[in-house]
Amino acid sequence: MNLNFIKHFLLVYDFGSITKAADHMDITQPSMSSAIKKFEDSYGQPLFNKHGRSIEPTEAAHMLASQVRPILEQLNTALTTSRRMIVSAPEVVLQSIPNMDEALLLESPAMEYGSLDKLRTGEIDMIVDDITVSDHTFATENIGQLNIAFACRKDHPFIGESLSIEQFQKAQHVMLRLKDKNVGALETRTEEKIERNIVREVSGPSNLLYSVRNSDAICIVAESMFGLATELDLKILPSPFPLRPYEMKLIYHRKNVANKAHMLVRERVKDSLCQMLADAQLRRL
Repeated sequence: MNLNFIKHFLLVYDFGSITKAADHMDITQPSMSSAIKKFEDSYGQPLFNKHGRSIEPTEAAHMLASQVRPILEQLNTALTTSRRMIVSAPEVVLQSIPNMDEALLLESPAMEYGSLDKLRTGEIDMIVDDITVSDHTFATENIGQLNIAFACRKDHPFIGESLSIEQFQKAQHVMLRLKDKNVGALETRTEEKIERNIVREVSGPSNLLYSVRNSDAICIVAESMFGLATELDLKILPSPFPLRPYEMKLIYHRKNVANKAHMLVRERVKDSLCQMLADAQLRRL
């Protein structure tokens, strides 16, 4: 039996799709189908049943996956003992996590559900983001909430120490467009039907603040970025309508629940973010 076929099998099992597994390994779908067929022939019984365009693992597949996965994980651990963990998070979170020898901090777009595929296959080790995960493959720990407000320059021509609905509608806006959604970050935070005069789109939260510093535009700002907003001589204004806070969630593969190296990095990440939240709470008092 070709042991590489075990990787093919687990990828198809995890993705629930031959096409997605093939795309991930950068091989053709026929090649992946052939590998699975050869693996089934070696194993002696079918591992997947076809239902239209989808596939379902058989009971034999469930049993086999539970048996071979720990073995493959032990092998990967032995071969990558000195590998640094990769922590993926958007800028509003990442700037609050200090550098650490045990991990590489990787900036990702906010609310990027595509990161889950990288987590599933081990390309990254954990995610901190505001995404909802229903897949039993992953563990989720809630860390806390970041409040959302608006920011503009202190000498704005018509916005004072508060922001009204009328001023919001009159103002120019800089928008943070989310990668996985065809909307701005603000639109995901409210049930209100809002119309705004968008004059610029940017790719990151700090670019929002830099863009409004020398203009009459306004932008949203997460609580973790209030410090940068103050440094840029911007004023922070409560929203004139309800906004959902940014929910920080630590997400990782369940296979790493008891991994000591993984646990160490998880605890350092959580400690850093909990301290940031505690500092933010003190500033509100």
